[in-house]
Amino acid sequence: MNFVPLGNRILVEDIIETHHGLIAMSPMTKEKPTGTGKVIAIGLGVTGVLVGDTIFRGEFIGQIVKVDGKEYRVMLAADVLGKLE
Repeated sequence: MNFVPLGNRILVEDIIETHHGLIAMSPMTKEKPTGTGKVIAIGLGVTGVLVGDTIFRGEFIGQIVKVDGKEYRVMLAADVLGKLE
């Protein structure tokens, strides 16, 4: 993937919780994201999150983009509510 977020933006892959309680990455499903995601790329101005972090965000935060046929969310790092450590 060659997408690089600019400034203080991050690229996030939404995480979907299935009805079996499993968590799976969202490959363009019709299920609603739970407000969690995996950080795929970060801009140069981002602090506090790293690539690979699992983050919590507001439900309707960010802009959906397609990169290499997959859906991702571009959002401001400041809109991250927290992360799992």
